[in-house]
Amino acid sequence: MDGLRAIAVLAVVLFHLDVPGFDGGYVGVDVFFVISGFLITAIIERKLRNGDFSLRDFYFRRLRRLLPPVIATVAVTCAAAAVVLSPADMMAFGRSAVAALFSLSNIVFFMEAGYWDTASELKPLLHTWSLGLEEQFYLFWPALLIGLLAIDHRLRFGWSLLGIFLVGLGLCIWYTSVDSAAAFYLLPFRIFQFAAGALVIVIARSSLARPWLQRGLVRHGLAGLGLGLVCSSVLLFDDTTHFPGIAVLVPTLGAAMLLLSGSHAAQGANPVQLVLEHPISLWLGRVSYSMYLVHWPLIVLYRHQFGFELAPVDQLLLAGATLLSTALLHYGIERRFYRRVAATGTADRRRTGSRFALGVLVISGSVAAAPLTAWLGDGWSWRFPDLKLTPAQIEQGMNARYDLIHSACTILEVGQGGDCADERPLQILVLGNSHEPDGYNFLMAGYGADPDINLIRFGTTNHCDQLEFENGVPSSGSADCDRRLQRLFDPAFAARLDGIFYAANKPFSRNKQIFVDMLAHLKQTNPALRLITLGGYINTNRECASLTNEAHSTAACALPENVRYFEAAPEQEPLYAEIMALTDHYVDRVGLLCQERKLQTCLTQTSDGVPMFYDRHHHSLEFAQMTGRLYALKHPHLLR
Repeated sequence: MDGLRAIAVLAVVLFHLDVPGFDGGYVGVDVFFVISGFLITAIIERKLRNGDFSLRDFYFRRLRRLLPPVIATVAVTCAAAAVVLSPADMMAFGRSAVAALFSLSNIVFFMEAGYWDTASELKPLLHTWSLGLEEQFYLFWPALLIGLLAIDHRLRFGWSLLGIFLVGLGLCIWYTSVDSAAAFYLLPFRIFQFAAGALVIVIARSSLARPWLQRGLVRHGLAGLGLGLVCSSVLLFDDTTHFPGIAVLVPTLGAAMLLLSGSHAAQGANPVQLVLEHPISLWLGRVSYSMYLVHWPLIVLYRHQFGFELAPVDQLLLAGATLLSTALLHYGIERRFYRRVAATGTADRRRTGSRFALGVLVISGSVAAAPLTAWLGDGWSWRFPDLKLTPAQIEQGMNARYDLIHSACTILEVGQGGDCADERPLQILVLGNSHEPDGYNFLMAGYGADPDINLIRFGTTNHCDQLEFENGVPSSGSADCDRRLQRLFDPAFAARLDGIFYAANKPFSRNKQIFVDMLAHLKQTNPALRLITLGGYINTNRECASLTNEAHSTAACALPENVRYFEAAPEQEPLYAEIMALTDHYVDRVGLLCQERKLQTCLTQTSDGVPMFYDRHHHSLEFAQMTGRLYALKHPHLLR
């Protein structure tokens, strides 16, 4: 058990440290879910059959086991965040801290965005989503097991767990295509992983499987296959994997097989078990909970202070800090309370349980008071008396970039009359990823007054999970995206288009091959179709709003040490030749806004002082409009 925990926590930590080769390390969380289902079900089922199970004792033990380390982690992280985070970031942190203390992190982060959103690497308590989900599982699972065991014997119990596993897996696979963030964060779509752990107990005890599991060859084979599945998902998965989806079955089954391989004694040495039972593996497993809690806040706050990219020396420094913090939290907090649980008798537990629960509630409320005031109190802006951008201004500015596109004609509305009348002489589609709104704002400011032009928005490809284009047929894991793709590639619709305005962050980067394939097919379908490519601009390694507040100037967003990407020489980008071969007109934003294409001469705000962007690359409404108007002065007939 501890050896498997060690694999899970190491996968997560190495993934978060950006160590090459561990791009799928996030599946360590899935391994933890299977372990939890196995462990909690074993405890509850054994006590139920012995007749000494108590819901009150179960919940008190979970409180003692889980909450003290969480409270300590949130309290220390809050103190550090007060020094490091900007007011806007502090507001978001306050919300997540309160959620973490009351087991609601997964719901809060689901409502904010997906795991792979642009700000996820800079949320100090993002990792507590999995703890919130587990604690929600602990709330209802005992009652479910009581009901299942009450209906009859072990056989029905096993079939019931299998039903939960299959239904839950099907729900997860289906809903990943509908809303991948919900499938990732919310319990109904992850319950099958806990059920997988519970099924290990039933299989190990069955008369059919027991003789086989006592054979060394079978046990060794299960261990090797299980470890292979877990490790392959860690090494082969990445942020492009359609996850959870069907892919989540790989680490789930791998973890279950590893648990099953250790369920019975067998003759002969098991190489996998020798690794998992090594003293270092066992120690890492014992401290895995504390390590999981401390590592991510350290990494995030370090990035806020010293920059997003982690060099090898940064990774080593953070690894050392993680080990030290793990030891302090494990031996200073976690182990003290866990020992007390083990040493306390039943009578003492009943006598002290209520007092302990009340104490935890009071302490949690006290610790929550500070981040709550940050959340509701403008992110403690008093720390920065000469703040250039307040949290309210940042939020308003980030939301404003959608003001125009929300009322735009969508690709599914074309031909329905009104603002979507397709009889206008020029039908122009804006197509891109999350920068599609920036392209639309650019065009509306420069050319939107022309009554002959009908600007159409595709709706971005950002939520088109598993977007593919093969043999002229587009597909994705999203039903909504598929409808939009089918309309776009309808030959009759494509023939009506006069132009496509391609707007994407880093438009010539390697991951834009899907756009090359799509645009090439559309131009083949309609040879008269003009393609206009909106050039890239600047990407910063931290939010431009934070950099602006620290330096009291938006010019900080164009300093080399703060920039991750700058399109000074687009011809050096991987797909420049392919996209320019299709492009009829290239909108060179760097040439327009930067003198001699030098980074530190680039415009970083409007004449009214509105920054070019508040986050790391999405242009503000005002800056996109300014750019569109400037370009229209030089190219008034761009869309004609």
